[in-house]
Amino acid sequence: GQTPAGLLFLSFSDSDLNLVAAAAQRRPDDAVSLRLANLGTLKHPYSVDLYIEKAASQARFVLIRLLGGLDYWRYGIEEFSRAARAQKFALAIVPGDAMEDGRLDAASTVPAVDLRSIHAAFQHGGTEHIAALLDFIESRARRPLAWREPPSLTAIPAAGRFEAGCRKRDHAKGQALIVFYRSLMLARDTAPIGALADSLAGRGLEVTAIFVASLKDADSIAFVRAELSRDKPDVIVNTTGFSARLEGEASVLDGADAPVLQAIFASATEAQWRENPRGIGAADLAMNIVLPEMDGRLITRAIACKAEAGHLADLEFTPRIHAPLASRVNFVADLAAAWVGLRKTPRANRKIACILSDYPGKEGRSGYAVGLDTGKSVASIAGSLREAGYCIGPLPHPDELIRHLEEAAATEYLACADYAAVLDRCACIGVRWTRRLVTAHSRSGPCAPAICSSPCSRLAGAPQIARRTIMIQACRHAIPTSPSMSGSANLKISMR
Repeated sequence: GQTPAGLLFLSFSDSDLNLVAAAAQRRPDDAVSLRLANLGTLKHPYSVDLYIEKAASQARFVLIRLLGGLDYWRYGIEEFSRAARAQKFALAIVPGDAMEDGRLDAASTVPAVDLRSIHAAFQHGGTEHIAALLDFIESRARRPLAWREPPSLTAIPAAGRFEAGCRKRDHAKGQALIVFYRSLMLARDTAPIGALADSLAGRGLEVTAIFVASLKDADSIAFVRAELSRDKPDVIVNTTGFSARLEGEASVLDGADAPVLQAIFASATEAQWRENPRGIGAADLAMNIVLPEMDGRLITRAIACKAEAGHLADLEFTPRIHAPLASRVNFVADLAAAWVGLRKTPRANRKIACILSDYPGKEGRSGYAVGLDTGKSVASIAGSLREAGYCIGPLPHPDELIRHLEEAAATEYLACADYAAVLDRCACIGVRWTRRLVTAHSRSGPCAPAICSSPCSRLAGAPQIARRTIMIQACRHAIPTSPSMSGSANLKISMR
């Protein structure tokens, strides 16, 4: 709970709250009291009713910046609107994005012209603009007053270079571009960006960092296009969420013709992240994995989690910022450096693997795909790669390819001890069953090929032709039940 105050600011966005908290530090000691609250704590109707009774009803001015529109927090908006008219406090509700919302205007009690000014202060300004906004609100709460833009302040652009995240390198091995949200820059919540830039630079890459309001924002798109045309990166590490595709158009990042890695800023704390078998929650999965994959981005890891900063007693508020996860930051930097190395390797020298399915695991089902001709598909892919400059040798006839893969002898092996060592480096809960299975068979007898029941285990395929290997994934249904079923002392990885 919070004690009553003259001004209240509420938002779902930690960046919004941190920005207002930073601006509030500039206010004089005799300023009207201010309280900040995250709308995420007011999800239950009872919590909304209690907050209105204990805090909002005694305020002079309540400002809500709402992500998701009216339907995302309908009960709260309707109750605040009713209470504002009954209790006679000023209520301003503005959208959390760039679009105006007539329904939020109707729920507010302040004039539409003031709502536009408040909305613009968040859309185009930083701490100075919000400090000026708080001064205006305080004056507005005391007497009617028209908004006047402070003459010394200019709008902060929708996109730009973040010099604190740029790293110059002599004799750099490649160029990396980091893309992140402008809201993080405004809220000074950029520690993960700095950590990522340092890690990339430590691997010999020159780093440029840019902020954007959104990869769908017109001004941001124009800036990114200009940046990519001026200095094309070898790899992009993007931390903004959602898909960046516009109707009928590809993502602006596609203009770089470079791999785009998706790094994730988790909305959970590190403890929550570690305890969750999935790592991140449903909203993060949608915003940072499902939708970005539609743009062809390569999903990496969560490189930052939420953490509490110092408590601000005067605001009765504790900011939540993003804290970098050092091991995950380094993982993404390693991955980015590897992609740069691959990009700079001549195509004829790159090694290609084509892995075919072995599901549902019955005889004659290798490479099975409903309504598709797998053999011809492999031949078509090989032809496209050959035309692009990859070293692809001759293949069996498409009608004979699958039979050739199934009948050829195994040529490569992986010992159980080596396989278990690889699993030991995997933190995912999904490998525990496989680890137990491998350990049990390594103790009781030789490991059979069929022990590789995980999709990431046995690969059966064709002999390497030049720098190309075709393989069939592990058979997932066959699990040995006794040592007598084992035919080899080693775990077999077949490249037939």
